[in-house]
Amino acid sequence: MTRLGRIVVVTIALVGAGIVFGALAGGTAFAFVGLLAGERISTELFEIGGLFGAPLGAVTAPLLAWLLLRRVPLGRMFLVCSVGTAIGGVAGWFATTAGDDIIVNSLGGALIGCVIAAIALWHRTRLRLGEAA
Repeated sequence: MTRLGRIVVVTIALVGAGIVFGALAGGTAFAFVGLLAGERISTELFEIGGLFGAPLGAVTAPLLAWLLLRRVPLGRMFLVCSVGTAIGGVAGWFATTAGDDIIVNSLGGALIGCVIAAIALWHRTRLRLGEAA
């Protein structure tokens, strides 16, 4: 397989994993928001959050993996970024003011949480490898 072929295969795999982990993070965030708002635990909340989280994960996973986190193990990247996404989604939900679009704020918070987690992971990996000057 050529180098370009390997890049394409890895990128497709990153998109697939991003869909799965994005759906898990979105579902977790939405279900947690429901719990904090006094709702009962239901799979419907998790599914709705997963529908919004999957496209976000499909876009951010390959971008972060190729551009920022090339030296980070994939398992660690997906775990840390998923947790950051879920925390950001919950924070975005509760940071919404009257008149704002709650879905846009939640997705924005999830994206910001994911990027902050990725930057922290990049910085920590850089320090561990002794690249900081």
